[in-house]
Amino acid sequence: MTAPEAALATGAANPAAIVGDFTVATRFGPIAGRWEDVIEMPQGPLGFTQHRRFALLTVPNPKLTQFRLMQSLEDADLSFIVMPCPTESGPILKTDLADACSAIGIPLDDLQLMLIVTVRTVGDMVELSANLRAPVLMDTRRHVARQVVLANPTYPVRQAIGSAQAAA
Repeated sequence: MTAPEAALATGAANPAAIVGDFTVATRFGPIAGRWEDVIEMPQGPLGFTQHRRFALLTVPNPKLTQFRLMQSLEDADLSFIVMPCPTESGPILKTDLADACSAIGIPLDDLQLMLIVTVRTVGDMVELSANLRAPVLMDTRRHVARQVVLANPTYPVRQAIGSAQAAA
């Protein structure tokens, strides 16, 4: 175990304070990551409370640069495709983001908003949708994140973001 891994394993270090690169096992094969892109989710994502440490990785497909892979560092088979989203002009009202940030203690100025993306194959088409109702809110200064169900019930769980012909 490397010194950064040992520090993280004991919880003694803020992941953002550890610099350098590492390789993480994923269901897509090994992917390079950076220690400064590791985030803690003290409560885990919804339905996955036992998974608390994730790396935000570059998706290994140059056509998908708008997405990131939120990869569990505890389970190579658990990852989420996420889409970073603007807080000013994005699909979630700034007042709703401010309320959510206030409730969980993230300064709005330190917020990185990420939407969890679902990929579905329907016939020969691939459909993408984003969960606007339960975004991931990350404190960029502390590298701590939480998935939050927004108080405003008007946001869809499956907001279409695109479709494409499936590869044969």
